[in-house]
Amino acid sequence: MASNLENSIHRGSDLFYDFFCFICQENDESTEAEFYCEKCSRFYCSKCVEHHNFLFKKHAILGKKDISKWPEINEGEPLEKCQEHKKEKLTGFCEDHSQLICHACHIHSHQKCSQVVLIAEKVKNLHQKGDFKHLSTTFDTQLQQLIRKKDDFEENIKYLEKSYKKNLEEINALRKTINASLDQLEKDTKKELDTFLATIKTSIQTDIEHCNTSIKNITILKEDWLRKKDKTEALSLMTYRKCLDQSLKEEAVLQEMTTKNERTLTFYPDTTIQPKLSSLSGLGKILSAVKQSQSSKRTTKNTLTTRNNPKASSQSDIVNQTAPGSKVKKCNPESSSSRQYSPRNHSSQVSDPVSSSSHQLIQGLEPDAVSMPDSIIKVKNSEKYSVKIERDLSNCIITGICDTASGELLILDKANNCVKLLDQTYRVVAYCELPSEPWSMSSIDSSLVAVAVAKMQIHFIRLTNSQLIKDRTLTLEHTFFGIAYHQGNLYITDDEGLYHYTVDGRLVRQMYKDASYGIDTACAVSADGDRIYMAYKSIWYSKQLVKLVTLSRDGTVISLLTDPALTTTQYIYIIPGLHVTDSGQVLVCVDFSNVIIQVDRDGRQRLAEVVTARDGVTNPRSVYYSKRTSSLIVGMFNNNDIIVFKAQ
Repeated sequence: MASNLENSIHRGSDLFYDFFCFICQENDESTEAEFYCEKCSRFYCSKCVEHHNFLFKKHAILGKKDISKWPEINEGEPLEKCQEHKKEKLTGFCEDHSQLICHACHIHSHQKCSQVVLIAEKVKNLHQKGDFKHLSTTFDTQLQQLIRKKDDFEENIKYLEKSYKKNLEEINALRKTINASLDQLEKDTKKELDTFLATIKTSIQTDIEHCNTSIKNITILKEDWLRKKDKTEALSLMTYRKCLDQSLKEEAVLQEMTTKNERTLTFYPDTTIQPKLSSLSGLGKILSAVKQSQSSKRTTKNTLTTRNNPKASSQSDIVNQTAPGSKVKKCNPESSSSRQYSPRNHSSQVSDPVSSSSHQLIQGLEPDAVSMPDSIIKVKNSEKYSVKIERDLSNCIITGICDTASGELLILDKANNCVKLLDQTYRVVAYCELPSEPWSMSSIDSSLVAVAVAKMQIHFIRLTNSQLIKDRTLTLEHTFFGIAYHQGNLYITDDEGLYHYTVDGRLVRQMYKDASYGIDTACAVSADGDRIYMAYKSIWYSKQLVKLVTLSRDGTVISLLTDPALTTTQYIYIIPGLHVTDSGQVLVCVDFSNVIIQVDRDGRQRLAEVVTARDGVTNPRSVYYSKRTSSLIVGMFNNNDIIVFKAQ
């Protein structure tokens, strides 16, 4: 009986359409017709029309764009008939189910409903309250708004085409400038080559003239000596002495000529030009600015306020969003050009580059970033590698991992206050000492990393010729734990929230705040910069749990996730780890759980357990996916080994 009642209510709650599918009506279903066949004189829905077209390929089908050609219907009779009880006329309206019903519906399905009124009374009431008039006015207003929006969109297309042409002209102008510079470089290089050629040819030509003069002198003297040698002895001796002197001079000239090496011209191209051009992805970046209108801001204001208020949704989040022996080189000291930056007296003067201009900059994705962020990472075999070195006084705690363009790996050892450089065989080949405990690390470019240390400092360390060199130090006004970098922006977490800084240490704004923080937090940013992630400890009744919050580029909260794998009832010290791959896959770990999970791009649900204790993972503190080697690398708490999993 309950099932029949449910089906009756379900069918009765269908919308009343102007045209119903003939086939569906034959099967006691109410489906809106979207097509009409003139030869069959019947209406069909999108599903039934496929069967019709298969049987009658030559019949002309009219879609809704040709609805003016459809036959007129008797507006009163079909619409006023009950779709459940075909012969009954609709007479009442059930307020509880918000549906039109007939007398039979009332008896069989709506007797227990608290509010069932006659249609005439309902219509009269709507008229008295002015609902019909209000709806008409609303339609008129929405119609005008839609017309204005359409006009705005059409104008926007024109503006886009105009800006496209302007950008194209700028690209062509830049290319001409680059071509002119290259032409000038070519011209200068050829001019230098011509100068060298002329100089060397002049020198050689001088030697040729010396040879010709010497040949002439020797020939004349030899002929004179042969002519006079048989005459008088005195004349013969004088000629001999004269020829001998000339011979000695020519011998010296020949000796000088033989010591001169053969002269050649060799061109050595500048080796920095071609690699630099090859490394570029284009002549510049293409940015798309999305301007938010004032009306849109007013419409979304309340929504954004609610989504950015974690206190208002904390309870529902937890209840509803939970998803089932080598020689090692020490780093060089800081170079003389190193500088120490401090953001003091600057934070109040820096405006938000997104909010203050009412523009949101959406950067075009790099080729490596275009992938499937929710594709599951699967691993097969694994190997362990020791990263402990002779100077270490404690077992390692690996809190950060990243790789370099040349194929080495950088790891952050919190227990021994240093950054370690591993070669491609995962052997420690160099290290750099830090003044206090390092909490996290983020790659700035292919050879530079930023390390967050406990003394409110960020140390920039550069890899040069397989050595780690301190580049510069940045001092902030508060402690921090997590650090992530993306295109000139630093994202930093402390025990109060997530902050947005510029790379030179100027505070832009605080992006997120939650009073239930623990002292350890982690953050990461996607390769395209559209998603910012933060993991932090929170306490809920008797549970300690790690929350993963996902924000958009402008700081809007997209989701707040907890997971059983990241929750414990034990009172222990919780330290989360977080990593986003180049393809956008999000990996989360926490040291008590012995598991690394992957969540979707928006941080709404767990996708998979990537590795667990069965794979040898114990107390994971950091995780990193290397695209270069297709490997998942795990660093652990109080463990001298890292585990390298080969991806399938």
